[in-house]
Amino acid sequence: MLKLLGACLVLLGSSGLGWYAAGRYAARIHILEELEQALQFLYGEIEYAGCDMAELLGQLALRGQLFSAFFAQMQSKILLYDGNPFSYHWRQNLTAVTGYETLQREDLELLCAIGDNLGNMDRQTQLHTIQIFRKRLGEIVVQARREYRAKAKVSGVIGVTAGLFLAIILI
Repeated sequence: MLKLLGACLVLLGSSGLGWYAAGRYAARIHILEELEQALQFLYGEIEYAGCDMAELLGQLALRGQLFSAFFAQMQSKILLYDGNPFSYHWRQNLTAVTGYETLQREDLELLCAIGDNLGNMDRQTQLHTIQIFRKRLGEIVVQARREYRAKAKVSGVIGVTAGLFLAIILI
């Protein structure tokens, strides 16, 4: 009876790990989609309202979910101005993004490039740059969705299969 209970726990645990891995792929997509919305908001506000970056980051902190702490920290860094450039604070505070660890190298490179290019050009150049980043981000989101469809199922199946294999070995 104890072996059977242990086998069930192993099966549940390994299945949970498989679904956890699948959830990480979904979390990456949610982060990228929220960043895409933030870039759309920035574009609209810069083009039509002409707001300064500190005000925009404050508005994004209120609107965001996964990025809200990040945008709030960025706003406070801009308002305090300690002599370091915007891009320095952007890179330092990226770990405040909820789910940061699920991002891949190319996602982080894009995030860093966005920070390197925000707030240090004239209005038209900045709008053009945001458009370029939105396009690149859109391509990454499409690729992430494709990967999710393929890898989420595989992760779940591998978790269950590994659990069954270990349960059989234990019994």
